[in-house]
Amino acid sequence: MNELEELRKQPHWSYSSLNTYLNVCQLQYYFRYVERAEVERTSACLPFGRAFHAALTAQAWECVMGGSLTREEIVERFVEAFEVETEAAPNLIYKDGESFNTMIELASKMLDSALADWSDHYLIKGVAETFVVVVPGLGKKLIGEFDFVVHDGPDACIVDWKTSAARWPSGKADRDLQATVFSYAYWKQHGKRPLFRFDVTTKAKTPVCESHYTVRDRQDFERFEFLAGRVEQAINNGVFLPSETSFACAECPYAKRCRSWHCKSKVR
Repeated sequence: MNELEELRKQPHWSYSSLNTYLNVCQLQYYFRYVERAEVERTSACLPFGRAFHAALTAQAWECVMGGSLTREEIVERFVEAFEVETEAAPNLIYKDGESFNTMIELASKMLDSALADWSDHYLIKGVAETFVVVVPGLGKKLIGEFDFVVHDGPDACIVDWKTSAARWPSGKADRDLQATVFSYAYWKQHGKRPLFRFDVTTKAKTPVCESHYTVRDRQDFERFEFLAGRVEQAINNGVFLPSETSFACAECPYAKRCRSWHCKSKVR
């Protein structure tokens, strides 16, 4: 068990939990983090993303050691991780036309794209770095893990690997909560504001990998502290409403529970 898994045993906040409440669906937050309801279905996209991340992490660690994995080795790391993740996923579902094998084929092309112009081999500061910080106003610590931290001139740059169905639009990185949360955590730990870079690889017949840079300032951090405090306050007061038009509805792991939610006299 790694350090992050150990920390997750304790009550805590994470980017994922905050984002679920703020940007995905409050009711999904309730089912997942409060009620801890059984997952009705798991989209194959979830284990796919985790396995893709694992393959890139393996390459990053190899670079730290002064080497580099071959294409076959990187794909093998993906397959190994994908097998583990799909076996562990409750009620796994594939989209029409998808299968275990077709997703491996897609991942192979995506990994080629993600690593084709990777220039971070000799700039690595850290890989899979865990953070634990105190956020004023929150009753639990904020924990998480930086995928990858590199030198970018005189600055540190946090890199986060993403897979996406389509290219990110201009400005998306500047609005993204994850960049705020992770930059805040780095600032709290090191006293310096980092750059932040999303490396986004598309799930297309011909995948492309694009880097999206962004940066946060002190005002962003103050806004985050205020926002996080209001989230905790709302949760403590039992405010859990469904987001009827959320982008996450189509693959929600609690769709049946959501449909019958209003039949309950009270959500505790």
